[in-house]
Amino acid sequence: MSDPKGRTTMTSAQRRPVDRAGYPPPALTAAVLALFAVVLAVCAVVAIGETTARAFTSYTPVEATVVDERTEEALVADRRGSNRVPFRVVSVELPDGIRAEMHSDDLVVGATATVYRGDSGAVFETPPARPTVLEWALCAAIVAAAVVLAVFSVRCMLALRAPA
Repeated sequence: MSDPKGRTTMTSAQRRPVDRAGYPPPALTAAVLALFAVVLAVCAVVAIGETTARAFTSYTPVEATVVDERTEEALVADRRGSNRVPFRVVSVELPDGIRAEMHSDDLVVGATATVYRGDSGAVFETPPARPTVLEWALCAAIVAAAVVLAVFSVRCMLALRAPA
């Protein structure tokens, strides 16, 4: 259609986006959004898997004997930077003869203590806390962000296919 001055006007609600100087091509935008959506989806799967595993792991109290101790250094970061901090590691012998190691400042060599053994065989001085609502909300937020990026990517791709 033309207006009285001879200019062509579009009456369709769907039109091809105008390519502006300085902006990436729409195909590149769609590809980058799709890549970020895939990365976030993988992160969501990992986060949900780890959180679910922590939620459903059961811990059995076991009497163990402390047989050895040593000091390890680990890199710990805070707002002032990262430092090597020493941690005390004790070896405990479980009733079935298996030795396990754990961090502990309280257990002394030769003492008998109640430790908590997880389904995976990991041993803890106290049972780890279950995932909080904040951790579940973070998992949901990662999934939502992946879905939003995927939708925007698909919209960019559909805009490329729209008739000129």
